[in-house]
Amino acid sequence: MDSTQPWGDFHFLNTAFSDVIEANLNAGGKEWINASLVRLSHKGTREKDRTIKRTVKAIDGLTLEYAVPFPLTYIFQPKTIEVYSDIFVFLLQIQRAKSVLERILVRDGKGNQLKIELKVLYAMRSRLSWFIM
Repeated sequence: MDSTQPWGDFHFLNTAFSDVIEANLNAGGKEWINASLVRLSHKGTREKDRTIKRTVKAIDGLTLEYAVPFPLTYIFQPKTIEVYSDIFVFLLQIQRAKSVLERILVRDGKGNQLKIELKVLYAMRSRLSWFIM
């Protein structure tokens, strides 16, 4: 979300997902999912609200679809896949919030009052980071 890449583009999302799966395999990892069965899409946000693109709310429009192979189609029906998609988006939002929180750095505290406020800020950041984990 921080880069200039059009991450909400259908082709970009699916290509990036396939690249991650392939990189995992090349690094000696096991194949844990068939990337051709997974499809990511993004509904997008309103153009007039440009500030939302840098928040976790931008991920709200993300949808994960999985083409369940037969005989599992009897267990994983479309409504079940939709619930899993919502859980996936929620976990992705938590991960995004955690990474943003860990990147907050404030330095060069001059003066006693500012140093005290920075200690409080970092203590709160630490507690939030622990909570999110």
